[in-house]
This record gives sequence, C-alpha cells and structure tokens, in this order.
Amino acid sequence: MFRLIFGLCLLLSVYANTEIVNFQVSELYEDEIAVTNSWPVLNHTYAERQLDLIPAPLGSSMEEVCNTGRSNGVDYTACPHELWLLLDLTGNWEKYSRFTLRLSWLASHPVDFSLQIFDAQDLLAHLSQHRNHILNESRPPTHRTRARYARIRAVDIGVLTPYPGSTSSGSTTSQPSPVPFILIVEPLYFGFLPPTVVPVLWYIVVVVIIACIGLPPLIKYLDGLASQARKELYEDAKPKRE
Repeated sequence: MFRLIFGLCLLLSVYANTEIVNFQVSELYEDEIAVTNSWPVLNHTYAERQLDLIPAPLGSSMEEVCNTGRSNGVDYTACPHELWLLLDLTGNWEKYSRFTLRLSWLASHPVDFSLQIFDAQDLLAHLSQHRNHILNESRPPTHRTRARYARIRAVDIGVLTPYPGSTSSGSTTSQPSPVPFILIVEPLYFGFLPPTVVPVLWYIVVVVIIACIGLPPLIKYLDGLASQARKELYEDAKPKRE
C-alpha cells in the first residue's frame, strides 16, 4: 500500500512542478497603496486562480528580472515577466496566523518561478522611489490590515527554439510563450498543516486503524491454515517412510 502511494506521488511529480512559500501574518497599521487596487486578489472565497506569465528569456538572472531599468513614475505592472497579487487574509481566515502560497505548473514548461511575500512596509521599501505615486491620498494614510502582497517572477530555463519571424540561420534569443500556472493560498492548521493534506492524513489514519484491527485475526487465521497444511503434508509423507 505504501509503495503504491509513494509511486503515485512520484508519478504526479513528473507531470507538475511546485513552488511553495509559507509566511506569518499579523494585523498591522499600514499605508493604503493605490496601485494594489488593480491587482488580482486571492481570499477565503477565491483561494485559487489560474494565471499565466511570460518568462524572462533564457539566461536571465532571477535577481535582475524586473528589477533594473526602472525610473520614477514607471508603472510596476508594466514588466511582462512578473505578476503582483493582493492576498486578502481577512474574513474566515482571521483566526489563522500562518499561511502557505503554492504555485504549480506543468513540468513540460522549462521555467523557474520565484515567489515573494511582502507586507505594506516591505512593499513600500521595495518601491521606495515611487512612493509618491503609490500612496492613495483619498483615504487615511494608515489603517489596520492583514493584507499581504505576492510577487511572482518567471525565467525560461529551456532550450532555445526558433519562433515565427526569426532568421532561418537561427537567433540567439527566443520569444517565450506565456506559461499557465495555478496559484493557491491556504491557511495552515496548527501552523504547519495545509487543508488539502487533511483528507490524505485521514485516509492514512483509517488504513492504519483497519490494519491494526484486521491484521492480527487475519495473521492468526493464515497461521492456522499454514499449520494445518504442514500437518497434512507430514501425514502424507509418513506412510512413505514406513
């Protein structure tokens, strides 16, 4: 049974890659950031979204992707190789203090993803040179919130292939296609257990209980059959000896 479960896990890992980040959440006084109002949102009602992202060209450094060449006033949603999301951790999730953000994509896409979690202070520090463009002046400058912000970046790590419009002799660059992925945010039970794992744990518990209850009588029964078979074989062989 355990070999079967292990084999299924290996089979699933062949078809999909996963990037995971766990993070702590507490209620803070934070500035309202206007640019985040247009970002996609994950919350307790819509905890899963299917998105896509164009990876940076092969050979790009993840540290430099969407971090260079920006001047004051540039919209931070303009870089095609990154995606920002708002994580609304209020409502039914207010009783949880730890969460996990999981990004999964097909292994057939040779791409590396980077996941980063920001609170408002970290986000403002990251976008410090754009602070005047980000603060929402129509609302109070501070308020209590459990919001967090996710930054996703992607880099192509595959083999260069020609694309329409490239020269026949080949090109040193390729035009990456958008890579679809699934993004899920979940609270962690007891600070470490995702809800999606609970059914599997219950299944394992049930199997272990059934095994503990059912195996001893089964072993006793089989042992009796084996003893009877040995006895019959001994009886059959006894006349031949005489």
